[in-house]
Amino acid sequence: MPTLNWIGKDKIISHHQSIPYRVLEHNYGFTVKKGEQTEPTRSGNKIIHGDNLEALKSLLPEYERKVKCIYIDPPYNTGNENWIYNDNVNHPKIKKWLGEVVGKSGEDFTRHDKWLCMMYPRLQLLKKLLAKDGAIFISIDDNEQANLKLICDEIFGQKSFVGTIGWESKTKSQNTKTAYNKLQPKMEYILCYGKQKNKRFNLIKIGEKEYPENDEKGEYRTHKIEEMSSEGVRGRCTMIFSILGVNPGEGKQWQLGVETINMYNKRNDLFLYNNKPHIKVRPSDERPSITNPFWGFFSKEIGTGESAKRELNKIFFPNKHGFETVKPKNLIERLIYHESLKNSIILDSFAGSGTTAHAVLNLNKKDGGNRKFILVELEDYANSITSE
Repeated sequence: MPTLNWIGKDKIISHHQSIPYRVLEHNYGFTVKKGEQTEPTRSGNKIIHGDNLEALKSLLPEYERKVKCIYIDPPYNTGNENWIYNDNVNHPKIKKWLGEVVGKSGEDFTRHDKWLCMMYPRLQLLKKLLAKDGAIFISIDDNEQANLKLICDEIFGQKSFVGTIGWESKTKSQNTKTAYNKLQPKMEYILCYGKQKNKRFNLIKIGEKEYPENDEKGEYRTHKIEEMSSEGVRGRCTMIFSILGVNPGEGKQWQLGVETINMYNKRNDLFLYNNKPHIKVRPSDERPSITNPFWGFFSKEIGTGESAKRELNKIFFPNKHGFETVKPKNLIERLIYHESLKNSIILDSFAGSGTTAHAVLNLNKKDGGNRKFILVELEDYANSITSE
């Protein structure tokens, strides 16, 4: 399997093992008003203020292999140092950590070397926390997407790669002097890895199939056995056969195979109507629910970075939160829905403004779930923005 090498990799490849376990100190709980009194509550949710490397290690004794869904939105390493969430891993704590762990070779780092050194041990600890039937979703853009894919293949395994989801993060064009005639990427990506082979997800139910007809065996719906082209990669000679004396047209094949047709025929659920073969489809033959598939692309209806910022502005006085880039709650909520059960633990170790917690609470409100979230945030706004 191809692997990625960079300055400092040899120093951090096993670094997660040497991180000390630290005790998480409970500082305060949120309060709810009950009559005239204000009482502290323990919801089971956690917001941890501190270095996520230390926090993830400290979560292992209680949560190893118990987290069903992980979503992280790490620094994209764009080189922009003006954001409240410093996005080129030059945070003083990260630089200090690199100096201590990697040593003088770190002086020759490119920003990509630094980013990889920062991410690698954190991903190793996230893997340990992930449940055997869980999945991790990682947001990224073009700056580090290729590097992230290679180190995730190395840590989680190539066979654990589920797929890449595309997300249209921008709809507005930039008309500045330096940008208007350049390529303006609109897409961001969400890499998904799961520990299970052939990972399956929850689907959104949009209706129920109807079975309007009845006979002595119960309700059913009729379905004409369709033809399709027998040319090209989907052409199969085994799909060309006679059904009740009817053959598919020239250059055509049936969409159902002979074994399936024989099963319906044996049940007396195969018949001709207008000289076309039909079957009686019963509820036990299929999933009666109509669902939307879990696509590898989210259109702007799920929300954009622009709509997410407007949403955050409604919670905080416009632009007083300091975040220029925010993920829409609906995006994170959709990922959590597809992957979680109603009592699952959801983890976000790059919490930022707290969108993941917002999504968990909103999803619980919609379906009566009792999902719990664990958030980790390094910056001081963990108290003033994330928890709020």
